[in-house]
Amino acid sequence: MHTIAPHLAVATVLAVRHLGPVRPLAAAKAAGQLAGGVIVLAVVVVVAALASIASAARGLAALLSEFLRLAAAVTSAVFLMGMAVVVALALLLHH
Repeated sequence: MHTIAPHLAVATVLAVRHLGPVRPLAAAKAAGQLAGGVIVLAVVVVVAALASIASAARGLAALLSEFLRLAAAVTSAVFLMGMAVVVALALLLHH
């Protein structure tokens, strides 16, 4: 790394001197295109993240719906068993 850095610095300085004033406009255009590409990439990542979150929310809603259905079924079964116990106790105490 220590031997490459000075050579890289010299090569960069020579390249900049060689290109002169012709390339800054092209470099600015390239930087603008790169910034536009980064923005498009960021938008795509945000849309993908939102789609993933929406899918997870739909799955969670379906899971909660099934849980509530199960809770209602268990409550009904417990209520019916309680009614059966009350009726059985009433019949046993009456005779």
